[in-house]
Amino acid sequence: MYLLRGPRRVGKTVAIKQLVSDLLTMGVPATAIVRVAVDGWAAKDLRTLTQNAALPRVPPGTARYWLLDEVTAVSGDWPEQLKWLRDNDAEFSSATVVLTGSSASRLTEAVGVLAGRRGRGTQLDRTLLPMGFRTFAQHMSAGSSAPADQLPLNGLRDGAAAETYQTLIPWMDDLIRAWERYLMYGGYPVAVAAAKKGEPVPTWFANDLFDIVANDAFRNSQLAAATEMALLERLWATITSFAVYTSIGQDLGISHEVVARHVGYLRNAYLLWACPQKGESSWTPKSRAQDKLYAVDPLLARLPHLRNPNRQDVDLTALAEMQIGNAIRRRVVTDLPVSLSDDFLFHVRTPARKEIDFVSQQLGGVAIEGKYTQGAWRSEAATVEASDWSGILATRNVLEISQDEARAWAVPAALLAYVLDV
Repeated sequence: MYLLRGPRRVGKTVAIKQLVSDLLTMGVPATAIVRVAVDGWAAKDLRTLTQNAALPRVPPGTARYWLLDEVTAVSGDWPEQLKWLRDNDAEFSSATVVLTGSSASRLTEAVGVLAGRRGRGTQLDRTLLPMGFRTFAQHMSAGSSAPADQLPLNGLRDGAAAETYQTLIPWMDDLIRAWERYLMYGGYPVAVAAAKKGEPVPTWFANDLFDIVANDAFRNSQLAAATEMALLERLWATITSFAVYTSIGQDLGISHEVVARHVGYLRNAYLLWACPQKGESSWTPKSRAQDKLYAVDPLLARLPHLRNPNRQDVDLTALAEMQIGNAIRRRVVTDLPVSLSDDFLFHVRTPARKEIDFVSQQLGGVAIEGKYTQGAWRSEAATVEASDWSGILATRNVLEISQDEARAWAVPAALLAYVLDV
């Protein structure tokens, strides 16, 4: 029993339909595949479907595939219903089941209820996030993408990495243009299609994202729509610093508890992620320290502005930092894989009360700073050079590699994301 999680409109349903096509190509009989969109169903309907629906028989010795799309939108105790079916329905207990969903809390609940009933396969939890920069750039380049392989997570600052960055110099201008288009469009499939055509993000899609936030993630909000957009605007204005809930609440006339609750709603819907401060002696969050908050995609960060141009847009520096963080997260989840409910990416606060944006055990002693500078950059690297980390400064267009281990490297964010992202 597999779980495919991720935000709405990211392509989970398309992935399920591609799975159907792949199964048919592999020779699985069409009668053995049942794909159902269960969004809005009641939990009892799942048992009705599996036990009472008139389905064609499958050939002897063939197990059925049940593909249940957006199961977290089923009301009631659907994990208990699936548990009962695994325990009591012989056909369902031997079937391969794929569940997709957009609620972290409901999926976490299901994992607990279904413990021991999911089988012994590997990588039973999968995550689908908006498209990474490398794939985006390859779509934009129409088959003439830059010839550089991905670097290992712990190999972003060594001799092989230096050679790779220099290999990309002839493609640097093209990659920077693609990167800045990516920061405006993001990785949702509809937006990527518009970017490739040179068209604006469709208004209807921005409205769809608004509906996902207002009517799905914030369905228990009780705030006015205008206040919700103002809250999003204030949250994304803190991307390069910290979200102080009390200050945001005072600005909007709501309590800090309400702000915190809405941050939780966004996180539960895979629309926001928090980057905690690293503990002093372990790879765990420091207790009672402020998190840095990031949207899972540039369009979500730009949504208040896209809905109302009078609201402030997010600048490229903030979006570049956010997307470097997203690239690290996507890569860690792809390589290890690690559940998104785990903390594996942190920021560091130095004794001088300066911040270093991203450190992770998987980065092998390298810290990454998102400073989207295009000129003199050494002063921007002072914090990371004074730390225990080997630094990479993600610039706009400056590439400078030092032979001195104590000195930071300057690497254009576009190049760094291209060799890091998926």
